[in-house]
Amino acid sequence: MAWDISEHAAYAGGLATRVADLRQRFPDALVTCDVAGDFSGPELICWNAHPREIWVWVFEPDDAAGARRASVRLEQLLAAPHELTAVLDKPVAAGPNDVFESDSVTASSYFDVDGRIEVRNGHTDGIQLFRAFGIDGFDDIDQRVAINLVLGAAYKADRDSRRALGFQRDGLSVHSRGDEQH
Repeated sequence: MAWDISEHAAYAGGLATRVADLRQRFPDALVTCDVAGDFSGPELICWNAHPREIWVWVFEPDDAAGARRASVRLEQLLAAPHELTAVLDKPVAAGPNDVFESDSVTASSYFDVDGRIEVRNGHTDGIQLFRAFGIDGFDDIDQRVAINLVLGAAYKADRDSRRALGFQRDGLSVHSRGDEQH
């Protein structure tokens, strides 16, 4: 799917918001997200919040087509989670949406404006829906600055998670950390 920069910022900002929720609620869990949107699997993965499951969530735009796409993607992922179970041999489950602070989160941009990132729970566990990022009343340069700040926060969340996990999706490898069995 080809997104414009505002949609990408909404996607990445929604992921960063949910990563922060998971890290706060489960400080010992390992969380990773797909900020670049180039992974065919889930956009958000959480290991060790539940001792016997890997939790996953898919992110799609908050419209009828996005909700349908999310349902299909999640169903396909849960039917064949081989990429995730190849790393840790645990069942993969739709991440419970009730682990998040609230059903719908609106995160203000770095400017005090009407523009925002909004992410909300989908109709079933494992589905998160985001709304387009927009900044009313600001010129293109101010919008780009705000979007870059949001993307920077999301990429940092993803980088920190991957570093903590020692997991690289591209190579499907776990670097030795001494605690892979958890």
